[in-house]
Amino acid sequence: MDQLAANPFLTVKGAAKRLGVAFTTAQRAVAKLEELSIITEISRAKRDRIYCARALLGILEEPARLTSMEV
Repeated sequence: MDQLAANPFLTVKGAAKRLGVAFTTAQRAVAKLEELSIITEISRAKRDRIYCARALLGILEEPARLTSMEV
């Protein structure tokens, strides 16, 4: 989850590399996060799928929205 706070976009390959785990371990973790609706696939690719933690992305973008409304 800490990795998602730094960057709400991920791939299985990237997650495996950042966490220092096997690809299959990262694959299972990503599947669990998707099952829990924490992340959603945004690429619809067969390989190298890209996932996003949309709720977290919304929180991270909130200060930018507030600032743009003040201008």
